[in-house]
Amino acid sequence: MSSAPSICDTEKTACVLDAPTLVEASQLQEKAPVSSRPSPKGWQKVAIVSVLSSAQFFDIFNACASIAALPSIGTALNFTPGVLQWVLAAYTLTFASLQVPAGRLTDLYDAKLIFCIGYLGLGLFSILCAVSVHPIMLVVFRAISGIGAAMTIPSAIAMIVHNFPDPKEQSAVLGIYGAFGAIGNAGGFVIGGIVSAKASWRWVFYIIAIAAIPFSVFAYFFLPKIESAQKEKRSLDFPGISILTGGLILLVYALSDGSDQGWGTPQIIVTLMFSIVFFIAFFVVERITKDPALPPRLWHITNLAVMFFYSMSVYWNLFAIELQLTKVFQDLFLWSPFKAALHFLPLGKYTIFHDLNLYSLFYSGITGGISATLAGQYGHLIPRRILLVVSQMLMLVASILLALAHSPDRYWSYVLPAMIINMVGLAGSYVGATVTTMASAPKGEEGVVGAVLYTTFQLGSTLGIAVAAAISLSVNEKLPLDALSQFTGYAASFWSLVGMHGIMIVITLLFVHN
Repeated sequence: MSSAPSICDTEKTACVLDAPTLVEASQLQEKAPVSSRPSPKGWQKVAIVSVLSSAQFFDIFNACASIAALPSIGTALNFTPGVLQWVLAAYTLTFASLQVPAGRLTDLYDAKLIFCIGYLGLGLFSILCAVSVHPIMLVVFRAISGIGAAMTIPSAIAMIVHNFPDPKEQSAVLGIYGAFGAIGNAGGFVIGGIVSAKASWRWVFYIIAIAAIPFSVFAYFFLPKIESAQKEKRSLDFPGISILTGGLILLVYALSDGSDQGWGTPQIIVTLMFSIVFFIAFFVVERITKDPALPPRLWHITNLAVMFFYSMSVYWNLFAIELQLTKVFQDLFLWSPFKAALHFLPLGKYTIFHDLNLYSLFYSGITGGISATLAGQYGHLIPRRILLVVSQMLMLVASILLALAHSPDRYWSYVLPAMIINMVGLAGSYVGATVTTMASAPKGEEGVVGAVLYTTFQLGSTLGIAVAAAISLSVNEKLPLDALSQFTGYAASFWSLVGMHGIMIVITLLFVHN
């Protein structure tokens, strides 16, 4: 989803400039040679885009496929219910928390090398996940797999920006990159569920390894090398990275467990407080250290600060809706498997798939994939502010439709249109946020800027799940247990999405520059 010296590094007298002027001068100085670099053509272009996008596919596939395989994993390895969720949480925790360190490594060293090491690590540790014989063994290797996945995101974004400097072509490639993530989201549920039900849950991880290891080897020999643009050696900023990683881990853990443990429990309150302390300490360290991992001046880059908040809305929406619809379909509507949409239905010791489940998942995945590709291909023709606002409006409309879908007979008139509209809005928001953020990234710091972007995507997913679950649970615990009454809590969580998207529309109109 490397770092050239700033003006402060080369000319100390330039440090008297204010931050916006500094960034603008740096961009004018550095972007001229970028535009003169030719983009790859023909089969070389196809190969580069395919390899980089495949990593995005398997990063998302890895998370979603493991969700579908959870019932089989829990039975086979005798997981307790409280520990089973960590098969997913361990991966997403390291994946979300290590984006910025991976981005810093990308900027300091060869982006291709970081990408290949991460991709290879994802494949090798997937094998170790597949052969795990104990719950703790599987959780540990899942966490390490997340580290490998985290390394592929900022390095891939940096290579896209480097290899495709033309804004129109770069937008199109980022759209394709995002489309592979949408397809991985849908394909992970389908393939993971089928494989775990018909063969073994272990083959979910074997499949990832079988694909990831050859791709990583091919990438090492084929992808062009991108040397660091630093003219002087800079440190990795171990203190800053360690504090930031610790803060993110604490925050993600608290948000993930808050709805289950209870937001008022001492464990969650203390964890949240420590995460805030860590974040404050991180920004203090970044101001005083010589080579900060996340230089404070980066926050003055055009649109980066507002995109930090905007980007959270993308996965916030996606994961909140997936979570809530799954519960509504299974717990309230009591639909037969034929009428269930989006997700598989885990029943007992095995998973049942029926035609509509597969069609709905593939349909939503294809819709998202096509929408992301089209947004990337033609998004440059639309002013960024308009693309971002329209995408949020589509997701807002979809959330309203879902909030009104209180009975099974409203599936075709409310739920299905909402899913289609929402996937189009998600695709536009994802591509729009990526292109808007990376367009202003200083040359040589694409990795850390991309890492900030993808960290916010992941934080959004955690926030979406936590907020949606907390709202629905708090509302429903005071209501009768009949389906219509209980839908009130889920409707409230969908209305909260309406409010969130409304806020994003306002901040986009006020603060985003085209």
